[in-house]
Amino acid sequence: MVSREIKIGSLKIGGKNPIRVQGMLKSAIDNYDALLEEGRRMIEAGAELIRCAVPVQEDATKLYRHLKELEVPLIADCHFKGKIAEKALKAGFDKIRVNPGNISEESILKVAELAKKEDKALRLGFNSGSCKAEAGLELAQLALKWDKKISDTGFTNYVVSMKSSSVKDTVDANRYFSMHSVTPLHIGVTATGPQEEGVIKSSVGLGALLLDRIGDTVRVSLTGSSLKEIKIGVTLRDIATDTISKPTIISCPTCSRSHIEVRDLVRKVKEKLKKINFNKPVKIAIMGCEVNGPGEAKSADIGICGTLNGGLIIKKGEIIGSVSAGDIFDRLIKELEKL
Repeated sequence: MVSREIKIGSLKIGGKNPIRVQGMLKSAIDNYDALLEEGRRMIEAGAELIRCAVPVQEDATKLYRHLKELEVPLIADCHFKGKIAEKALKAGFDKIRVNPGNISEESILKVAELAKKEDKALRLGFNSGSCKAEAGLELAQLALKWDKKISDTGFTNYVVSMKSSSVKDTVDANRYFSMHSVTPLHIGVTATGPQEEGVIKSSVGLGALLLDRIGDTVRVSLTGSSLKEIKIGVTLRDIATDTISKPTIISCPTCSRSHIEVRDLVRKVKEKLKKINFNKPVKIAIMGCEVNGPGEAKSADIGICGTLNGGLIIKKGEIIGSVSAGDIFDRLIKELEKL
């Protein structure tokens, strides 16, 4: 079921629009320079929307005044008091996230009314813990009740999210909701734990939903760097939608047949691309031997396949030359720079 298109600032989501990657600022709330620099780095890495915690009313205006330089839609994360959300809307934030688990129904309906008046967006963000939902189905049914309450007011410029620390509950909730509503979905797994486990949980949860074509914006949540969250979010989005928005390396897992040092070559290529600021959306194949190398590299813009005598250079499915083992790296980079 195709979701309803809505607008967040100048950005359209839902419908047939691309899936957008969202991030959340983590610097101290009163360190405006750090927040701004963090935001800039997130945007450079691929963030298309940025959310910021707004703990009290007094923070709203000051935060927006400093963060509006980021030139992407800004989202205020508001809890406990509807007045904080109202203040953030009036301050200029493009979208407000409220949690029906800790804000009264009366307050949320007032925020929705103001968002409609100000032509702003709203997210109803349901977390299983604060909403006391025991399982994914219960979380989805609660979200659907609220979905109807808001749509019955005539306001449609809003999204819903249903998150849990349980990957299964998160997936179940979003799948059920998407079968019963066209309201756009912001997806993510919350409280994922240490970074390594968090990456795995996010990959399983977001991957399952995106492959089902569920989700209009995504956020990877890690106990770690916001920049890391964005990079993983972009990679997950691209993999699940089979698109390329940055240089992407495909490489074989290596085995005893490998004629070249694949791991070392992958490392050197990644380092070189970063050093020369190479950001073109191309696919690069690095394959160790003739078994799968030429075939796998056919889908790449440029690739190398190890041979007994060095390697083959493959460009857009065609073998364009051979190279000695010592010249593989330099030739690969030279061909990349021609693209």
